[in-house]
Amino acid sequence: PTCARRQASNPLSQEFPGATRTEFWTFALVGFLAQLIDGSLGMGFGIISSSVLLAQGFPPSLVSASVNAAKIPTTATAAISHIYNRNADWSIVVALCVFGAIGGVGGMLLLTSLKGQALNLLVTGFLLFIGTLIIIRGVRGIAPRVLPTTYKWLIGLVGGMIEGIGGSWGPVVTTSLMGSGAPSRYAIGSSNIAEFVVSFMVFSAYVAAFLVGYWQDGTDWQLVSIPVAGIVVGGLPAAMAGGWLSRIAPSRALTIAVGMLAVCVGAFRVVTV
Repeated sequence: PTCARRQASNPLSQEFPGATRTEFWTFALVGFLAQLIDGSLGMGFGIISSSVLLAQGFPPSLVSASVNAAKIPTTATAAISHIYNRNADWSIVVALCVFGAIGGVGGMLLLTSLKGQALNLLVTGFLLFIGTLIIIRGVRGIAPRVLPTTYKWLIGLVGGMIEGIGGSWGPVVTTSLMGSGAPSRYAIGSSNIAEFVVSFMVFSAYVAAFLVGYWQDGTDWQLVSIPVAGIVVGGLPAAMAGGWLSRIAPSRALTIAVGMLAVCVGAFRVVTV
């Protein structure tokens, strides 16, 4: 009875069953910390948000769509910050935007077409791969060369596909640019600017797939309304400092922590799913 009275007096619980103000502010804290890390490393917002939502039991396709929706305002703010701080190489940005959008739509189609064990294997493998990649970067102190920077289109295509599957663009794109010798401020800035465009395209593709009936399973948007709203509210103020953070923040411990989070969630899914 006490719990029932508490939920009845909570407008968030009335509109979204199971949601509370505490949950909203918890996700706001997650968004704030994730975006702070993303601003300093050029990666982290997507994989942290995805890992937390997947650990809560949300369907993978809904998680990817939600993370990309949350990224639109936060990456737009971060992009403005990086442009203001002159952290962009526009030849890189254009290539990443075009081919990242193509790869992102492809990743969305792949994720929404898989079911059951195949979907679980894809998402678990994604978490373990990205987490391991990030940990290697943190332990070595330098970014591993995932893809050659001479093929910017390939970096954008693969990064976009990873974005469409799990909302995680930076670990492939930023790491490839930095590992191939691009100055960190330009690698991070260019990656963040392109990420806004790719996130917008991926989310638009999810919405279009939903409207035409291609994607129906696990599309209860109401389930993630409070988490996404909290992530956005928390992420926006941190995104404003993105360009500045990429120049001053120490990165090794943060990098290893982000990688460990993804690996732990992936390992948890291996045991429980």
